[in-house]
Amino acid sequence: MISKLETLPNEILLDIFCYLSWNKMLISLWSLNERINFLICLIFSKDKHGIIFNQTDLSYKIFSEILLPLICKSSLLSSVVTQCLLSQSLIKTLSLLIHYQLDQLTLSLDERMIKFIRDPDDPSIIAHNKKKLITMFKQLIRQFFFPDKCQLICLRLDIADDDLPMNIHQCLILPSHSSTSSISDKFQYSCLTLRYLYIRIKYSCFLEHLIEHIPNIERLSVIFKRSINIESRSKSNMIISRKSNGNWFEKVPKLNYFTLKTILDNDIELDYLKWILNNLNHIEKLKVHLHFNRMDSFEDTMVKVHVVDASFIRQYCLPDIVTNIKSFHFYIVSQCQLLSNNIEKIINSFKIDQFFISRQLTNVTCYTDRIMSYQYISSSSIANIPPSVNGLIFSPNVFTWPNIQHVSINLHPSVYLLFERFDEMFPNSSHIKVYT
Repeated sequence: MISKLETLPNEILLDIFCYLSWNKMLISLWSLNERINFLICLIFSKDKHGIIFNQTDLSYKIFSEILLPLICKSSLLSSVVTQCLLSQSLIKTLSLLIHYQLDQLTLSLDERMIKFIRDPDDPSIIAHNKKKLITMFKQLIRQFFFPDKCQLICLRLDIADDDLPMNIHQCLILPSHSSTSSISDKFQYSCLTLRYLYIRIKYSCFLEHLIEHIPNIERLSVIFKRSINIESRSKSNMIISRKSNGNWFEKVPKLNYFTLKTILDNDIELDYLKWILNNLNHIEKLKVHLHFNRMDSFEDTMVKVHVVDASFIRQYCLPDIVTNIKSFHFYIVSQCQLLSNNIEKIINSFKIDQFFISRQLTNVTCYTDRIMSYQYISSSSIANIPPSVNGLIFSPNVFTWPNIQHVSINLHPSVYLLFERFDEMFPNSSHIKVYT
């Protein structure tokens, strides 16, 4: 009697599979039958990282001709692909896809990838190879915006962990001999198919370079990793007038919807925010998520002593020319001293301002956190306000509540109250850090 692999019990098969790399497992065993497929997916699901493209010796031919089609054809497999280790074969595959096939792409460069570039576990990845990988990755990013046959319509790009030695924010700088003043130059250095772009970045200069290459963009969403970072340039060159006239209309004339999320720490960043908004005063839809960190540290007297109301938003969070804006949404968090009896006055300020009246934005929500001295104000009647537990101090990312994955708190005797409600308050959190 001939024994077959399929006759082995599940427990033994799972033990065997654990000794195989993901690519060998798929090439050798996938599609034998539904039971084998189920066990392979079970292996991937047990590993919290899912399928990770991390075989540096995996050939481009095997990856592109066998593995990639196999994964793309199976919804079960594609759903467990979570990470891709930066490799020459992966970059070549992505380049091929964006040229001839993909119209949508999501690409994220995370902290683990930066760590791999800096201190690779594989000693074979010497300095020369690292430099080559970085160059190839920058070239890949350039292909999104300096295209030859790019078909991308929608791009989600997360390069917020743009740190040394990557310096991705420099990859869109045009050659010194080029100019985008002529139509032919714009076509040569622009992506004409891209309509929707969602980016998460670290440096403000990347946004300015980007605007030069996306003439047909219709919707642009920008999230800064933290604050509006201008460290890659001299601050002496960043003296920006709040009343500067916008000039991005000629570069992105079709842009209709702009969203921005960032933290503001000082007057320079506030000036830069105003400069961006003035440059985009031709758009019709605007959405801002802003976090003013310690308003008493700003030199601007109005910012230092003022709570966020209709007048504040008109002056600091909107372009000077607002006649083109038909839809405006905001969610603003500010760290300031706010008396509870000011809330009614703040809400009423929107009911007497013509801009907010004409756009039906008078039904705002305002909330105060007395422990942290935070003011939360939103154009939505249902504000995205973090819940509170008596005596506990939270340090969440205010932009991602309630989808927060990491929670930090200061140790307090009533911390057990948090643990009793933890699953309810943070259903998506996987880490909690307690400061003693």
